[in-house]
Amino acid sequence: MADSNYSQALAFAQQVRGHPRFDGKAGTMSVNSLERILRSTFKTLGVQNAVRQAALAESLLNYTVLDSWGSYCEAEGIVETATLAQLLQYLRATYDTISSTYEAFAELVSLKFSADTDLPQFNQRFDHLVSKAELSANQPHQALNHYRHTMPTNIKKELFAADIVNVRQAQTRALVLWRTRQSLRAKSNQVVDTRGEPMDIDRVAVKPNTHCGSNNRSGPNTRQGLQFNAEQFPCMET
Repeated sequence: MADSNYSQALAFAQQVRGHPRFDGKAGTMSVNSLERILRSTFKTLGVQNAVRQAALAESLLNYTVLDSWGSYCEAEGIVETATLAQLLQYLRATYDTISSTYEAFAELVSLKFSADTDLPQFNQRFDHLVSKAELSANQPHQALNHYRHTMPTNIKKELFAADIVNVRQAQTRALVLWRTRQSLRAKSNQVVDTRGEPMDIDRVAVKPNTHCGSNNRSGPNTRQGLQFNAEQFPCMET
């Protein structure tokens, strides 16, 4: 039995070689990723005993996580009987919440609003990340400062007004500014469309020139298609 477990442990180590150890940090490995690796490996090796699966899975935990898991097993009296399901449940309860909060805060810090983004949808995303990052509700300036940080300069400077003391007021002010700029941009585009229509000079009436002179002759700059003749311009040479 001991030889069998040893061989199984060696085979497991070969299969998971190259994978990082689970340290509870979102940037290294999530619990879901760990579970996928474990279940795939156990399927390949044919390991079906849940207690044995937990014992092998422990080799993918770093020292800190393994130590906390060991303390939990001792407190629960499951040192020899802990299953893979219990291990994964413990990891999710202990580390997934931390990882989720860390990821949300990291995304919040890097979040930026751009001109082609819909601001109401952006505000919804911001609020979701603030909630997920568990920013303290009794420190409104924390969320407000993060929101100011996400805005471009032309909006950000307006959000430092004395009457803006929380993120809701900042979002309301930003919406007013954004919608005003959207309206002005739409009107500007309409003006460009109206004035930018090319003139069809073939349809423009040409007044006969009643004065004789060399300037009446067609030259290299004459638009092709406009023909002058002696009947229209009697003073011109034919």
